[in-house]
Amino acid sequence: MSSIKNIILSLSMIGASAFCSAIEVNGTLPNFEVPSKGELILDNDKIRHQPWSTAQISTGTPALVFHVAARMSADAIIAPLKERLNQANYEPGSFQSISIINLDDAMWGTSGLVSSELGKNKREHPEAVLVADEEGHGLAAWQLEQGTVAFILVDYEGKIRYLKQGKLSADDINTIIAMLDEEIAKSKS
Repeated sequence: MSSIKNIILSLSMIGASAFCSAIEVNGTLPNFEVPSKGELILDNDKIRHQPWSTAQISTGTPALVFHVAARMSADAIIAPLKERLNQANYEPGSFQSISIINLDDAMWGTSGLVSSELGKNKREHPEAVLVADEEGHGLAAWQLEQGTVAFILVDYEGKIRYLKQGKLSADDINTIIAMLDEEIAKSKS
């Protein structure tokens, strides 16, 4: 009987470790680079790409980082928080908004549609950092769940204050907004 318990315990530990990520609250973001595609740059209404690295996330202002699967379902996951952020009407430059889109997770044949949508989003929000990660560098480096969204709030000193993967509840959104407001206030003092 104890051997069955040991097997079950071992399997549960393996399962639990499969859901661990390389990032955790109070830690820092492990570095990774996106050498091809990368950050979308708006240049006279034309979109061009340049290599991007997490080293470009600057300290001094908080950062709200979204790691997003290139799937239609991700839009629905992000929408409630995006709506609250738009309603709050934050002062430009008060925080960094960084979206890393995992193009490696896009359904076959949809990369053109995803790229077009990214360009449209960059034109609507030129101050936001949009990163097209076509090889899944972020997913691998941060050991995130595939096919969903990770919400990460990094404080003005570069420490992770909040981390959640998947759909956000109303309480989650309230927590993110309150923590973001707190971090913006700290960065200004």
